[in-house]
Amino acid sequence: MLPRYPSRKFILAALFLLCVILLAALAISLFTVPAPRITTQFNLSASGDQILITHTGGESLDCRHFSVLLDEVAVDLQGLGRIECPWSIGEALTIPYAPSGETRVIRIMYDAGKGPQELLVAEIPGRIEEPGTLPTPTVHPTTIPQTPPPSPTTTPGILVASFNATPRSGPVPLAVQFSDTSSGVPDEWSWSFGDGATSTLQNPLHTYMEVGRYQVSLMVKNSLGGHTRISQGYISVTPAEERDIFLEASRGAVVSNGGFIEFSVTKPGARIKIGGTTVDLPDGSRVRLALEGPSKGKIAIRDGSISLFIFDRVVLSVDGIERTAGSAQEILVPGYERLISSLNLEVDGGTGSVRILESGLPAPIHPGDSPLHLVSLRPDTAGILTLDCYREERSVFQGAVSSYSVL
Repeated sequence: MLPRYPSRKFILAALFLLCVILLAALAISLFTVPAPRITTQFNLSASGDQILITHTGGESLDCRHFSVLLDEVAVDLQGLGRIECPWSIGEALTIPYAPSGETRVIRIMYDAGKGPQELLVAEIPGRIEEPGTLPTPTVHPTTIPQTPPPSPTTTPGILVASFNATPRSGPVPLAVQFSDTSSGVPDEWSWSFGDGATSTLQNPLHTYMEVGRYQVSLMVKNSLGGHTRISQGYISVTPAEERDIFLEASRGAVVSNGGFIEFSVTKPGARIKIGGTTVDLPDGSRVRLALEGPSKGKIAIRDGSISLFIFDRVVLSVDGIERTAGSAQEILVPGYERLISSLNLEVDGGTGSVRILESGLPAPIHPGDSPLHLVSLRPDTAGILTLDCYREERSVFQGAVSSYSVL
């Protein structure tokens, strides 16, 4: 008997059913694959009566798919007539607005048919106008979603960048601890501190060396995309107060851990000997001498030159590059400028006598048996800084400080 084969109708029906299944699977995959995240980067500033948003990186944006909201009200971009399409790197969008005493919020939304994405949100705080000064807004743009710091049990998600900092204002030099508070579990961080310095650490510590207001930005990334937050005028660095002090104590003292002096060399022939090695300090170079650990030592600065800097554990950096570390034994800097200092002196408590003069007069504080804290040791108005805290039972300082207090 001849074998029986499936009928032609049966074969066609099976093929049709298979095609339906394949098409359905394809449709499901198309509708369930998440839309790619847009990671465009922006810079935002506000002054006078306008907001300026500049496209600084990432994808170009089709003008048909993005919108700008000011206080949740759509901005008429066509009426502005101030944007090229597509919006690409280097091009700026100017939005008129009326400064007021209330915080204004601006957003950029993008929707190419697969769900809206928030590319940026910025807060422009209310401002009080002062005669002869321009307002300085603080903004918080973003091009990334937010999460707390990642943990081993957290699953990466849509990112939103955010951060905080402590302190946000103070006298120069200002050491600021930045903390990432982004949501979405980022695994890459890119900080810009507004003074030319950057970092890829999650929670960096950065020291501002110049007076001014600084914009800070953080970009975070993970496998799902990236997002950026920009805060204009976020850090405010003020001039350091100068109080000329003479201190003589029958007590020991140390310079606090991590303190440093930094200066620019202005004359040839500068050099320092650290760990038995002499390092030349070129004219025009920027030099930092940082202490590792609480330290006893000596400093002498007079007549525009540095002739003494003796401490056991010192890290030398020249033009931002660490050169060597060890015991600082000899130094000669014939000329310097732009010296800043974060050296703090901790005078021991005890029964030994303490004499303090401020601008030649007895100081208004009386430490008694308590410790004494002097902040930011540097040359006084006569250009003199003398410190000797090398001995256990005697400490002498002449120079300027930002402040001093009983602990």
